[in-house]
Amino acid sequence: MNTEPTRQALDIQLLKRAISRHRLLVVFVFLAFTGLVSFNSLTKPTLYNSSAILFFDNSSNSQLLDLLGKTQELQVFDIGYYGVILTTNLFEERFRQEVRESLSKTKDASYVESAMTQVSSSAINLKSYKESSQFFELSATSNDTFLVRKLIEVATDLLRRRAQEIDQEGLQKGIKFIEEQIEITKSNLEKTELSLQAKKKKMEMTSGESEPLNRVILMSDKLAELETQIQIRLSNFRTLSTQLDSIQRKMSGERKTGNGTATSQEEDILKLKIEDLQSRKVAIFERLGENAKSSLEVKQIDDELENVRNKYYNLLSSVKSSEEPIGPGNSLDLWKQVFSKKNEEELELLLLRGQARLYRGLVENFESRNPNLLEDAIDFTRLNRSKQVYEETLSSLIKQREGFSIQFYGTSSKLKVIDPAKRPQAVYNKVFTNIFVGAILGLLIGVAMAMGVDFIDTTIKSAETLATVTALPIIGKVPVINIDEPLVEPKTHGKKMFFKNKKAAVEVEDKNLMRKKAMISQFNSRSFISERYRALRTNIQFANIDTPLRSILIGSAGPGEGKTTTAVNLAISFADMGQTVCLVDSDLRKPKHHILFEVAESPGLVDVVLNNASVDQAIQVSSITNLSLMTVGSDALFHSEVFSSIRMSFLMNELEKRFDVVIYDAPPVLLLTDSVILSSRVDGVILVVKYGLTQKNNLHNALEALKSVRANLVGIVMNQFAGEQSTSYEYAYDSYYRFAPEQGRPTSKYVKR
Repeated sequence: MNTEPTRQALDIQLLKRAISRHRLLVVFVFLAFTGLVSFNSLTKPTLYNSSAILFFDNSSNSQLLDLLGKTQELQVFDIGYYGVILTTNLFEERFRQEVRESLSKTKDASYVESAMTQVSSSAINLKSYKESSQFFELSATSNDTFLVRKLIEVATDLLRRRAQEIDQEGLQKGIKFIEEQIEITKSNLEKTELSLQAKKKKMEMTSGESEPLNRVILMSDKLAELETQIQIRLSNFRTLSTQLDSIQRKMSGERKTGNGTATSQEEDILKLKIEDLQSRKVAIFERLGENAKSSLEVKQIDDELENVRNKYYNLLSSVKSSEEPIGPGNSLDLWKQVFSKKNEEELELLLLRGQARLYRGLVENFESRNPNLLEDAIDFTRLNRSKQVYEETLSSLIKQREGFSIQFYGTSSKLKVIDPAKRPQAVYNKVFTNIFVGAILGLLIGVAMAMGVDFIDTTIKSAETLATVTALPIIGKVPVINIDEPLVEPKTHGKKMFFKNKKAAVEVEDKNLMRKKAMISQFNSRSFISERYRALRTNIQFANIDTPLRSILIGSAGPGEGKTTTAVNLAISFADMGQTVCLVDSDLRKPKHHILFEVAESPGLVDVVLNNASVDQAIQVSSITNLSLMTVGSDALFHSEVFSSIRMSFLMNELEKRFDVVIYDAPPVLLLTDSVILSSRVDGVILVVKYGLTQKNNLHNALEALKSVRANLVGIVMNQFAGEQSTSYEYAYDSYYRFAPEQGRPTSKYVKR
């Protein structure tokens, strides 16, 4: 089920009721706000506006930079940056000073002093021009055309100069910072070079040598490579020797040489010479290091070593022509090949062993001279890297200083004036628009205040508010009873009596005013209010159709909420219907019924309960047909004991036997326990809630007190309900009965006109 339309209508009704209840507040706020806006708009002097358009140039504007091939990074335009400049104290002081100087050139001193009261940098507005990223507009407004233009002229020029000064200050600070970093870098570079030279001297390194750790690693790698080749050559040599022996055994006999012993001796001599040359070469490398490669002595040794090696090879590979091999010819050729290959491998093995001894000696010699090789190598590498870093940093800083210096002396302001201060134009004063908007705002503020006051109000002013407290039905809504309305006496009296205004009504006796208000159903039976009480009577009758309510208690949460008026008019309504009614005044502290009906105050209820009078003596007949009364009677010292006594139960039962309906006008529920005691003994309880007076918390507490004694709560009567005042139904009802003759009922004293 869609409840949105209902909820929307409910919200509109709440808004209407809030405005109606606080209409004076809404009208006052509306008139006050509208008046203020109207006065301000009508008395405000004509304002004039002047503006200038500036352009932010983010390209390189230095020819010297372009000549040197240096490109300047594009700067992003931020309008907020220039807005901050306008708000600084330094800009404010210089702005006022320059405006004063400019005005003094053309105006007299009195004008200058008067105009300076309006001069402030905060009056300069800064905004983007047509949503452009590089154009912006400076504008100002004043009632003085000469002053407003002067403000823009001074502000434009000062902003350009101040922005350029800030840029130059930044560049100057950058240059100073870079120079400090250059000095620090130079100092660190010098310290690093000194440390590096000391480390080289300690490690006995020449300027051409590489890092010591790399050098040792390279020599070790070379030594390992030589030893690997030696093993390969040695294996090849052994294999060839085995093959040679095998071939010789297959041959028919051994070679017979006459100089075999001499050949062996010559081989040994050549071997020793080769080893001696290798030892001399190793000694030179140990003494000179890497410089030994370019030494003349090493070259001579290499040449001599080459000659000796060739002699040794020729000696081993030679075969005498007189030698006659025994065996097949092909075996001799194979023997020669294997023998030649063996000699080559032996010679290479000899050379490799010499080189291995050379590199082994170099490594051992270097390690003996550098016992802390790893630590020194790490320090050397670190110092070398630091030197490179400092050199690169120094070079970069020098280039940056050069660029900053060129930019400082070669650039100009990036703010360009595109359109100077314009001729002041009158600002359109939207008087009627401002008044209209002010009226709308005043109305909205007034309505909002009315809603706010209504929201913080904890009193019950609508059926919706009542629904948040209890689920009891509203069985009656009675509007405000206006006793100052014109009343007319019935025609049978022969004349009319008018109460033309409130002043005339006040002059009537207080007693009569109270009676006319409390007994409206008697004095003006054809009024709309009397019809409301008759509707209440009907709702009560239909509340329990099967078991009609014989005894009814009319109560309220607090005093002054209209329970007596409701009880009296309800009793009159039941009596008009032909039922016998007894109206019992049970408010022992503030009795009113004897005043309203102009009867004796005693004997009454208290007298019957105290056994000082009989029921017949306490019941008094009123001037209204079918309506009897029982007043309070004598004063009682203990009021709660009166209602909780057995005699009170007897009295209530007796009244129900004699009358069709018994109505009890009870005291407030929260003030006294009398109503709570009585509510447990009657057939039904009706609570009266007064519009704008009854608090929600009070009503809730009263209902809880009645529920605690299991009282039969019939419903709620909304008294002086604003929602029922001056409705179209009321006017239609009064118009219908205004000239109709009354029939079948005793005439009242007053009839509403």
